[in-house]
Amino acid sequence: MANDKGDISKDGVSRRKFLGGAVIGAAAAAGVGSQILSLSATAQGADKERVGPLQSNVDYDAVVIGGGFAGVTAARELSRSGLKTLVLEGRSRLGGRTFTSKLDGEKVELGGTWVHWTQPNVWTEVMHYGLEIEETVGLASPETVIWVTDNQVKRAPAAEAFEIFGAACTEYYKEAHNIYPRPFDPFFAKKALQEMDGLSASEYLNKLSLTREQKDMMDSWLSGNGHNYPETIAYSEIMRWFALSNFNMPTMFDSIARYKIKSGTVSLLEAMVAESDMEVQLSTPVLKVKQDSHRVLITTEEGTIAASAVVMAVPLNTMGDVEYSPRLSDAKSEIASQGHAGKGVKGYIRIKQDVGNVMTYAPARNDVTPFTSVFTDHVGENGTLLIAFSADPKLVDINDSKAVEKALHPLLPGVEVTSSYGYDWNLDPFSKGTWCTYRPGQTTRYLTELQKREGRLFFAGSDMANGWRGFIDGAIESGREVGYQVASYLKGKNSNA
Repeated sequence: MANDKGDISKDGVSRRKFLGGAVIGAAAAAGVGSQILSLSATAQGADKERVGPLQSNVDYDAVVIGGGFAGVTAARELSRSGLKTLVLEGRSRLGGRTFTSKLDGEKVELGGTWVHWTQPNVWTEVMHYGLEIEETVGLASPETVIWVTDNQVKRAPAAEAFEIFGAACTEYYKEAHNIYPRPFDPFFAKKALQEMDGLSASEYLNKLSLTREQKDMMDSWLSGNGHNYPETIAYSEIMRWFALSNFNMPTMFDSIARYKIKSGTVSLLEAMVAESDMEVQLSTPVLKVKQDSHRVLITTEEGTIAASAVVMAVPLNTMGDVEYSPRLSDAKSEIASQGHAGKGVKGYIRIKQDVGNVMTYAPARNDVTPFTSVFTDHVGENGTLLIAFSADPKLVDINDSKAVEKALHPLLPGVEVTSSYGYDWNLDPFSKGTWCTYRPGQTTRYLTELQKREGRLFFAGSDMANGWRGFIDGAIESGREVGYQVASYLKGKNSNA
């Protein structure tokens, strides 16, 4: 069972303390109002007339545990199939590891942000709901690049810097097509994947005959992709992003950090919920999931709910915080204990000066700055809004403007930070980390097992997607597939009854 008895667990803040308001989060710390989908704690949609569940001994056909994009997508698919569906979310909002908020009255995304047409699941949804797109300019089309190598700061026009970086990328990604020739079918080249999956991103980098400067730039890039130190990140994960981007670096830049939903990720979530008659209960952590051959009992602090099937749509790093009966498979228990590697920092920084479209690189370990990358979101009337990443939350408090200014000065001398803002996903007991990045060996050892249902218990989430794992697209991919699986399972059971 989850550790709710104390104020602080070994992994951060307890779930009870989090919900009780002791940890208000970055929004309160920054003095801003969050713009998030927040339904009442009573079941949204409960006032609608609906047909009862297929089985007479349950409250719902399906209960989805977790209200991120995977959970909401699965619930939408289930309700579309005519199944009575409930979403249970531990937080006071939907969205999971996406979080549309505001800084100085301006919309920012504290979690998952970017979308692209190489990401077919989320792009289909964006088109379906007619959502507008806007661009982040600094990463995809910088004018100036600043980088740290051998603890020295260099600065050059983007074209000059990318000649150095591009040559390193060509060498680093040369095995990508062999490992992931069909990137949405991760085991199509299973032997090649097995041979390389045990390597870390840094181990492969150290094998290459690159200059110190190129290795430092690549270290920054790898840390940014995996949101941790490169030795914690599987080399195969880095190859996967590149393969999904059509084996092309400019396309990869655009795919991972250029296009975002103008009205915020929350607007896509709202549209998906509005199109469904799913019920939603917020601020409802799940304590136990017990199944037998007839139904599943879900225990919360408010009571017990019976369902014909359950979709576990929680982050991998929190999967072990629920008590299961019977217990999960050994493989699921092992990876839940290990967790994925995504543990870094993402934050927004507003500076007075107009610094143009800049992009910075720094290796995860250096004596100059804690930021592995900083780039321009946009330049406005009130200066420049930057987006910053760090591999390690212990290195910088993104909500301490003075500390952030000090960390920026080696890269952007003389800039004045007027505000900075981020959310510590590691302290959030319903995430315990940022986007999913597998550690060495985890793809071949655990991915297939994570996707397997166990009796009436199904599993969904960006953390177990075949394609854009760690992205909104991966969450929608997994949620849609599992929603279909559960609907087929339940209707098949009912027709055979």
